[in-house]
Amino acid sequence: MAPKYLVRYHEFYRRRILELKSRVRELKERLPAEEFSRHETVKLAVRIRAAEQEIAGDPKHPEYLLHAELRKFRRYKRGLGRYRIIFCFSEHPPIVIFLYLNTADTLRKAGSRQDPYERFKGKLRRGEFSHDPGDPKTQKWIAAKDA
Repeated sequence: MAPKYLVRYHEFYRRRILELKSRVRELKERLPAEEFSRHETVKLAVRIRAAEQEIAGDPKHPEYLLHAELRKFRRYKRGLGRYRIIFCFSEHPPIVIFLYLNTADTLRKAGSRQDPYERFKGKLRRGEFSHDPGDPKTQKWIAAKDA
């Protein structure tokens, strides 16, 4: 099934994905095939790619809702353990912008300053992210070619 929404990546998210791809390539060169396919980093990369496709098919899914300060954003967590993908979307134009993916040092832990939601809120307060597809900063990411 083809995604219903155009997909774009914020530069922050793109860097995280490129780092992950680089680690996967390094593991592929270093590990035997069977060990490579069982490695947690490789499994995470596969789950993230599948999550992106699922989100692009239905970014409005109620499971993705966030609340309070983050209510204009969505998150994906199913199958990702303590990792989170944070994104925003618009129906007009139909676009999903992947914004944030945490790392191993910012795994989900309620109350922690390193919690991915807290880290994202800090970036949001500094104006690094916007949920508005009409925002000039957001337009930059919409126009960008994806990795």
